Amino acid sequence: MLIADQASKGWARASLPEGRDVAVIPGWLWYRLLTNTGATLGVLSGHSQLVGILSLLIVAALAIVAIRAQVGGALGMIALGAIIGGALGNLVDRVRLGAVTDFIEIRVWPTDFNLADAAIRLGVVIFLIALLIEVARSGTKPSA
Repeated sequence: MLIADQASKGWARASLPEGRDVAVIPGWLWYRLLTNTGATLGVLSGHSQLVGILSLLIVAALAIVAIRAQVGGALGMIALGAIIGGALGNLVDRVRLGAVTDFIEIRVWPTDFNLADAAIRLGVVIFLIALLIEVARSGTKPSA
């Protein structure tokens, strides 16, 4: 994940005009090169170092969970790997460039993103599904 993310961002920085839309599928998918100093949806914009530190702490916590707990079975571990890989991809950008490179825009999503962001979001959804499957298999109900 990390290699694919960094390669795609390198391509975007080398090939796309900054801030201008390049239609891939007109009306649906565009490339637009931007940098993001905050988190998703502009949260903590301008605080790239803080977001980087928080990301590193989250990666460490998720790694500990993955190593110690096998939460969600194999599907849960795959999901945690996607989240960790995505977070590391964006962290590399923050350390190297001071901001994250975003370059994908789709009409139904409220903000530009990159492969790392997609891995994080997909990983979270898959992890929640894995937890629901685990709860259903164990026959226990989550506490309120």
